[in-house]
Amino acid sequence: MNKLTQTKEILKIAIPSGLSSFLDILNISMTLFFISKLSTSHIVAFGAGMNFIMLFYTITAIFSTGTNAIIARFYTQDKTQIPSSLFTLALGSALASLPLFLVALSTYLPYLLWLGLDGNSLILAEKYLQIVIYSLPALLLKVTLTSAFSATSKAKIPFYIKVFCTFFNLISTYTLTFGFLFIPALGLQGAGIASLLANLLEVILLLICGFKILGFKYQFQSPILKTALKIGIPTGLERSFTLFSFVLISKFLLNYQEEILAGFQIGGRIEAFAFMPGFGFMVASMSLMGQNCSNLSLAKSYTHLNLIIASIFMGILGVIMCLFGKNFSAIFSQDQEVITYALYYLYAVGASQIPLIFIFVLDGALKGAGATNFSLYINALSIWGLRILPMYLCTLFNLPYYFIFIIIFIETYIRAGIFWFVFSKDYWQKRIIHLPTQK
Repeated sequence: MNKLTQTKEILKIAIPSGLSSFLDILNISMTLFFISKLSTSHIVAFGAGMNFIMLFYTITAIFSTGTNAIIARFYTQDKTQIPSSLFTLALGSALASLPLFLVALSTYLPYLLWLGLDGNSLILAEKYLQIVIYSLPALLLKVTLTSAFSATSKAKIPFYIKVFCTFFNLISTYTLTFGFLFIPALGLQGAGIASLLANLLEVILLLICGFKILGFKYQFQSPILKTALKIGIPTGLERSFTLFSFVLISKFLLNYQEEILAGFQIGGRIEAFAFMPGFGFMVASMSLMGQNCSNLSLAKSYTHLNLIIASIFMGILGVIMCLFGKNFSAIFSQDQEVITYALYYLYAVGASQIPLIFIFVLDGALKGAGATNFSLYINALSIWGLRILPMYLCTLFNLPYYFIFIIIFIETYIRAGIFWFVFSKDYWQKRIIHLPTQK
């Protein structure tokens, strides 16, 4: 297979997946933009609420990765098994969402108190989470269905749905936040209601398209679910370590002052736009590795070409973040001190976008092969040993806040080098997980 054909296959998955990620980030960023017009306390409360919801992405990662690996293999090996596998995985994610919801309902207030929020920020964050928690079941089911479409190189379907739901979310967020005609201004609570409605709409549309395009065969296959969990659970653990590290970073920065945390959150929202191509290329890497596990030389060729293309995109975005970070930050805040802190963070992450995409693509390739334990070990040990521990020491010894941004920069380069070493040495090939035999 020539490079042009391979490039087309990569972009066929990467572009719609990346654009879908862009729309997710746009939803969050526009909500932040609306909320920033209210007060700094609203910014902090929204960021705290989003960080809490992100903690539950550990469970969505299990079903997302497991679904992609299973469906991608069947896509090239036996398409007739896709309908029963998709039904099994969708049902499994729906059932898992019930205890997840109950855990969220009972832990959001202790989380906010532990984070150190008080006063108006605490009240706002609590009211926001009381609403968006109800979107967790829909969130879990929609990532499972989206992964199935990506695994079969039909990523444009969830992208089209995402476009429609994004417009719905932006209009409803503005209307419910600031009020319109007979609709009262509900502030951050209104943004939460809009998010809940958009998630419910998206999962309904995905179910309809999944039934018509991929098919559902109402036959539960327990070996499929067990294999998906075997592949996905290490990813869930990895995601939990990663996401909780973000929470700790926010807590560390809160030890300095609220403006630094607000700047970090704004910088993080801007950086998240770079995840548009990054996430897309990671999904492409995972899907194409899963589809070609029976031909590892072709799978590795896809991965290497993916790295080249993705590095070009991410390198350009990194330069843009460094050059125009101040202008982007000014969109979300008029506080010059907050803008300055956001800019310093963007310098650190903008200069490390190429190693970051190495992490994304190689991580995706390992997950597509089912060798998720390698991703777990590398990400967990690097983030906690080379990022969180040094940051804790910074706060313990009252070192300047910018040391935390420098640590993020250095750790990204080191972790990218570790991923490349492991992938190039082929250690992961011995851990490829194969499909179970179905009835």
